[in-house]
Amino acid sequence: MKIAYIEPAGKGGMIHYAFQLCRGLTAAGADVTLITDENYELAELEHPFRLERAMSLWDPKPEGRLSNAWWAVLLRRIRRIGRAIRYYGQWLKIARRVRKLDPDVILLGDVRFPFDLFPLMILRRQARLFVDICHNVQPFVAGAGKSGGLFVRSRWRAIFYRRIYKLFDLVFVHFERNRAEFLETFGTDPKRVGVIVHGNEEIFSELRTPGSTAASLRARMGLGPEEPVVLFFGNLSRYKGIDVLLDAFAQVPAHARGRLVIAGYPSADFDYEAHREQARRLGIDASVLWIPEYVASGDIAAWMELSSVVVFPYREIYQSGALHVPQTFGVPIIASAIGAMQDVLENEVSGLLVPKDDPAALATALTRLLTDRDLAQRLGAQAAKDAQTRFSWRTIAGIIVERSRKA
Repeated sequence: MKIAYIEPAGKGGMIHYAFQLCRGLTAAGADVTLITDENYELAELEHPFRLERAMSLWDPKPEGRLSNAWWAVLLRRIRRIGRAIRYYGQWLKIARRVRKLDPDVILLGDVRFPFDLFPLMILRRQARLFVDICHNVQPFVAGAGKSGGLFVRSRWRAIFYRRIYKLFDLVFVHFERNRAEFLETFGTDPKRVGVIVHGNEEIFSELRTPGSTAASLRARMGLGPEEPVVLFFGNLSRYKGIDVLLDAFAQVPAHARGRLVIAGYPSADFDYEAHREQARRLGIDASVLWIPEYVASGDIAAWMELSSVVVFPYREIYQSGALHVPQTFGVPIIASAIGAMQDVLENEVSGLLVPKDDPAALATALTRLLTDRDLAQRLGAQAAKDAQTRFSWRTIAGIIVERSRKA
C-alpha cells in the first residue's frame, strides 16, 4: 500500500505527529512518502520512509514573540493576504506532485481553514482512497480578534466543514468521545469514521541536543539545583487557562511552591503583558519564569527531567500532543477534566484531573504533588507505562492500515 501523507507544517507538534505516524505506518508494511515544508525541523532523524520537502511556506513559530500593538496587528492582517495566496498556490503544487506519485492512499492531518475545501476538491480527484485525521472536531482559529485562540462553532464554518468531510472516504478522530461529537456535528456516515488514540512522544529522546540536560537548563534559567519546577509548556493561547494557573500557583503554600515556568510561543490572541501584570498583582512575579518563545525540540527531554509536575489547565481541548510528552517521560501531570484529557489520564492512577476554571482545585492538586513524592512517583510511573502500551504508534498505524485496506 502506497501512502502519501501531506503535512504543511514543518515545525511543531503536527510534524512531530506526522513523523511518528509515518514511521509506524512503515513498520506496518506501508510504502510511505511524507510531503511537508522546506522549513522542516526533523531532518536530522533517520527516516525509514521517503521525505519530500516540497512546500515553501513560512516559519509558523519564529523566534521572539508577537507584538499586539495596533500597527503590528495591521501588518499581520496585510501579510495574511499574501500568505493565503502563497498557501493555496502551494496546494496546487502538491496536487501535481501527488499525481506523479500515484499513491493508493492520500492521508492528511487537520484541515486548518474552511477554504481548504477548494484545494481538497482537486486533491480528491487524484485519490483512490482519501483519508483524514481530524485532530480538532471544531476548527481552531489562530490570530488575534474576537475568535482568536478559540475553537469556533459557527454556522458558516460548519457549512464548509460538512462539505470538506464528505470528500473523505475515511476520517479518523482521537478517542470515542470526539467521534460522537464529530458524527453529531457533521452528519457523516458512521462507517466512515474510525477511532484512534494519540501516540506517545518518544521522538523527544531522539531529538535531544548534546549537552542539553536538566542541570544545564537550570543553570541557563537561574534555577536552583533542587528547586521544584511547575512547568507549563506549549503555545500560549486563550483556551489554555494560563490565568487560572497563575491564580492557583498563588494559592500554593510558599514553602512548597518552588518556581512556575511558563514556556512557549505566544500566539497573537495571547495578551502576554496582561498575564505578567496578573502575576505581579498576585505577588508571585518573583516565582514565575517566563520563556515566551518556541521551546526547542532538542531541549524538551531536559525540560521533562527537571520538572516536578507539568500542568495543563485548559478550558477546552479535543486532544493534546503536549499531554503525551510528560506522560512519555514519566513526569507527574495535572490536567483539566475536559476532552480527551479524561481518556489519556486516569485520575489518581496516571495523573490528577481537576475541574476547569477552578484555581482552588488546581492549587490543591499542585500542593499534593509538590509535597507527596511517593504519589508523584506512582502517577509518573503509571503514565510512562501507558505511553509504551496504550499509546504505541505501531498499534495506531496498524488500525489505519487495516481500515484503509477494507475501505
